[in-house]
Amino acid sequence: MGQDFFTCLPPEIMEDILLRLPIRSIIRCKCVRKSWLDLLATPEFAKFHLSRSAVPGLAVFEWKAQPKRYKIIEFVDELDPNCDEHGLNVVFSFDLPSLVPVHNAANGLLFLWDTGYLIICNPITRDYIEVPLPLDTCDVCVEGYGFGVSRISGQYKLVRMFSEDKQDASQQQDAFYSACEVYTVGTGSWRRIASDGQFEYEDSSVGAFLNGNLYWLAYDFKSSTEWISCFDLETELISTFPPPPIDHPHECGNLSVLGDCLCLCYNWEDEFTSEYDIVIWLMKDYGDDEISWTREFVFRKMIDTDVLGYICPIKVFEDGDILMEVGSLLYYCNKTDPIRGVDVSRLGCKVPSKAAIYAPSLVSLKTFPMENVTSF
Repeated sequence: MGQDFFTCLPPEIMEDILLRLPIRSIIRCKCVRKSWLDLLATPEFAKFHLSRSAVPGLAVFEWKAQPKRYKIIEFVDELDPNCDEHGLNVVFSFDLPSLVPVHNAANGLLFLWDTGYLIICNPITRDYIEVPLPLDTCDVCVEGYGFGVSRISGQYKLVRMFSEDKQDASQQQDAFYSACEVYTVGTGSWRRIASDGQFEYEDSSVGAFLNGNLYWLAYDFKSSTEWISCFDLETELISTFPPPPIDHPHECGNLSVLGDCLCLCYNWEDEFTSEYDIVIWLMKDYGDDEISWTREFVFRKMIDTDVLGYICPIKVFEDGDILMEVGSLLYYCNKTDPIRGVDVSRLGCKVPSKAAIYAPSLVSLKTFPMENVTSF
């Protein structure tokens, strides 16, 4: 009876039903019927499903976890009664042949980067691409990467921002010049694009991806000022705009995405006090005529928490609690104020890890030409 029912359903109704299912149910449906498998493997279905039912979670890479270091996690809005914090539900774990940290994600594809490795992976389809390294590396002293997808054409791109140490003939001394290279997934090669050459980017920084753009903090040598550099993945043009106004002499700033806003988190470091401040700014409006920053959160961390370095806020829960990453996952409780480590792998309170917001999708890397796709 059930088999006859599904056989008689019109294809458009069957597709609409499948589009409403969560990603784990869809994976199971691949094993039910060959016609379903063929439908679920199409790029069109992957695109529609991503737009309708992708719920952001978390992709975590843990250095000390054994045997599987990569975890896909769902957020739990309810408080954990045992520790007064929101729970994290591990959906599944996996490993790759090369253990490379997760840095960010775009439309269900993870970007992993470490010395000698550039990897794009879809843990749902269990496929990955090892992107060839750029050839122009001999004079590079500082480099950072970004990964995202363009708004109109839907092209996935890796962007490399780097500085070169070259001889300035006019001044007869070494000088730093910034440059940019782009790798469009499916082309198999890097290409260099125009750059104004005056900015220095933080070494090993990863661009924050939001609405078709990649963002980096950049330092302008000519004016000795800090800017935010915006790379448009569609037009491949670079523009700049100012960060929020700050007046603290010892800050550690980091760009990321929080919710649907660009986020700049300053981690104040004051050697003369026993407390440090964390300040989170959100960019609420961004356009040709107006850029509006809002100081959304300010809270303190005691010095014995050892929370130093570049903090990346990941999620703000409805009650004001905040999940962050700074070399490990940290949790800030809005009611009691303490910051504490998050135990994901049950190995301890502060497991060294890298994390990125991740919304699972069915995008198949096998649809990209010129790429050597490996299954795991």
